Parts: sequence; structure tokens; C-alpha cells
Amino acid sequence: MKRFSFSYAERLHLQKDFKKVFKSGRRLENRNIKILAYKNDGLYLRRLGLVTSRKVGIAAVRNRTKRRLREIFRTNKHLMEPGLDLIFISKPETASLDYAVLKKTVLELLESAGFYKEHAL
Repeated sequence: MKRFSFSYAERLHLQKDFKKVFKSGRRLENRNIKILAYKNDGLYLRRLGLVTSRKVGIAAVRNRTKRRLREIFRTNKHLMEPGLDLIFISKPETASLDYAVLKKTVLELLESAGFYKEHAL
């Protein structure tokens, strides 16, 4: 069950890492969420960063949205491209989606860009 953990190393922490993804990352977007994806060839780990502004809602709503996005990443990261740095940017519409729809939206965006394969070995 180790592959379903979400360790400290799998999170984007440093400002330079966020800036690299913002500057050079591929933008995937629909009306509910924006995803920035950067293929880091030097790393095998898949890493996640979250950006949720106050426009999304009160603190409880923002925290629930971030928990859902982390859970989507945690349970599907083994099917994503190795060395991928992702930043999920929540929009106000993100908070109104239920978990299943949000998961479908995120995975479809990643799959359309070729960063996610539903049936990887």
C-alpha cells in the first residue's frame, strides 16, 4: 500500500519549484479547474502543489477543496507520468463540484495532455 501514500517529498514546497512550473509548465484548463504540468526529467517522483484563493470560498470550503484534490492525486499518481510536477489551481466553480465529477474532470485533463494513462502496468 506504499504507492498510495502521500509523502513530504511528493509535495511542491520551494518557491523556485513553483516558479519553474508556472513559467515552463503546460497549461490545462476548463471552466472548473486549471492545472499546470511540468515534466521534470531529473526526478522520478510525481509532485503536487495546490493554489486556492479566497475567491473559492470560506476557509472550510477551501480546505475541503484542497483535501479532495490531494486525494485525487494520491490515489491516481501511480498512473501518471514519472517526474511530473503538477499545480492544481482551484477556481470558484471547483468547490461546487462533488468528488466524482472533480476526479473525472482532473483525470480527463491530464489524460488529454498525455500525462495520465488509465491502464498502466
